[in-house]
Amino acid sequence: MRIALTALLSPLVAAAAVVTSPVGARALGSLTISEAGLGTLNLALDKKENDEAAAGALQASVAAGCNFVDTAEAYGFGNSERLTAWAAARAGIKIGCGPGELHVATKFAPVPWRPNAESVVEACRASAERLGVEQIPLYQIHFPDLIQPLKAFGLERRKDEEYWEGLARCYEMGLAANVGVCNYGPTYVARVHAFLAARGIPLASNQINYSLMYRKSVEATLAKCAELSVPVISYFPLANGLLSGRYDADNLPKFPKSLTMKKYVVGGADGFPDGGYTPLLRELQRIAAARGKSVPQVSINYVVSKGAIPIPGARNAEMAAANMGAMGWRLSEAEVGALEAAADAIGFEFSSGGFRLE
Repeated sequence: MRIALTALLSPLVAAAAVVTSPVGARALGSLTISEAGLGTLNLALDKKENDEAAAGALQASVAAGCNFVDTAEAYGFGNSERLTAWAAARAGIKIGCGPGELHVATKFAPVPWRPNAESVVEACRASAERLGVEQIPLYQIHFPDLIQPLKAFGLERRKDEEYWEGLARCYEMGLAANVGVCNYGPTYVARVHAFLAARGIPLASNQINYSLMYRKSVEATLAKCAELSVPVISYFPLANGLLSGRYDADNLPKFPKSLTMKKYVVGGADGFPDGGYTPLLRELQRIAAARGKSVPQVSINYVVSKGAIPIPGARNAEMAAANMGAMGWRLSEAEVGALEAAADAIGFEFSSGGFRLE
């Protein structure tokens, strides 16, 4: 059943807004999206189903030429999807697959208690209801079927192909306009691409952790995606805030984030060099000053310049507008080379999130 959120909130919305032509328009399956999107992971952490800051972040992103938002059922147990729908309605923006509409991507979580292909179809319907749409613009599998609670006892049952079958059904039934995957390495990208291709279904995207500080570990994945013409969506384009330029030895993030970030920022322990990522930060600051841009804009534009689609998060309108200033221009080859040389020289990468891409 379609949830008419815009109608329910009509007293709050003067008129339905139309998303303007996306900046740096590029193809993502059947969609035409902006060259950067908005990630909503952090918005779900507040456990709210309505939040003026979230609506402001979305509205500012759209005003800057962004028409692509990424969420997931796993973010706040569906709360991020509901909040995305509320924020879109609050801002008077329609979620959909057509021109002038907001293209929202969401994800299926392959958890052990989901046994088969029908689990994907059921989850897709539930996500569509939370988003208030009949068809999800992009539906993704969140990660391979890695959670195997009985593996230590010699019992493992990977259901990846069953989930791919479910993904294919979502596409064929019209529940999803496009289908993709997340956190897939070169082997699994090739396998799911072939599985879907046998049904005549294109693999629209692969979403991975990718940034200036996490490149070497994903080279093979990037190469395989390029070979198969599968667009790459980049989460953590700012390396969880490291590449925003906000952190130094005197300005660490709040606890408990400081526990994991200190080694990157300050170094001097656990094999990290003294000064941590400071030499890279200085190079980012140099290029930002020469360009008349901010450090986060340069960091996000690095991902754009490499051909991927970054989806930085934003907690409010000011942060969202600033991040979207990364669109509409490109770093030069010399600047990209200087940044990569500086990143390589620090001798470490940002965490992969706890697992290797297969």
